[in-house]
Amino acid sequence: MTSTAPSPRPATDPSLPAALGGAPIAVGALTAYTVVCLVHLGAQLRGADGTANLTQWLAVPCLLVALLGLTRLRSRLTRYAAAGLVWSWLGDSLPDFVPESVTFIVLMLAFLVAHMFFIVGFWPWRRESLLHSRIAWLYVAIAVVMVVACAAEAGPLTIGIAVYAGALALMALLARGVDMLAGLGGIAFLISDGLLAVGEFVPRIEVPQSGFWVMLTYLGALALMTLGVAQREARGSGARGRPNPAQ
Repeated sequence: MTSTAPSPRPATDPSLPAALGGAPIAVGALTAYTVVCLVHLGAQLRGADGTANLTQWLAVPCLLVALLGLTRLRSRLTRYAAAGLVWSWLGDSLPDFVPESVTFIVLMLAFLVAHMFFIVGFWPWRRESLLHSRIAWLYVAIAVVMVVACAAEAGPLTIGIAVYAGALALMALLARGVDMLAGLGGIAFLISDGLLAVGEFVPRIEVPQSGFWVMLTYLGALALMTLGVAQREARGSGARGRPNPAQ
């Protein structure tokens, strides 16, 4: 009679909760992000612009620290995601230091660069994404509606908005290939930027407390995308590991 030896257990648990358990700095950074976001959203509701601005500048750096603590930026995916977060932070902060007449242009350019970094980082997982699915047409339709709705008031900016909307939709479609959390973050980003575009260029549609809803969906989007990237990394499917067929 022979016995079969049990298969060896993996040395590490390939899951995000396990990664969080071994990264107290990341846990602290995510806790700080949560607190900063709650203070910011409360300031949005109260119309406390100073507090809202300060907390908006502080939020994304907390996510950067969390991503660094969880992944050490060891892979191509995490490095591009970190670059996307940096440019998102620039989109949050730079408009406060330029003339009001160009604030929206600066914001849009910064976030366009951020989306391009996310797109390049997510691209190796395009075959697992929604890019070739039927639902991709819904994302495209949302981008088209955003451009058409803004065109009357946007004038010469319409071309720039079209480029931005296309990049946003592509990023959101690719995000699902990285992880479900990242995919949900992509959807939240679509909603956030759609609300922002309506507030900026469609004055006949008034969304109550629009600043609150824009920032709620935006801050949620970045958190979900960051956690999604960390989850993919924790599963050992980052660029540093085994070859990915999509690359």
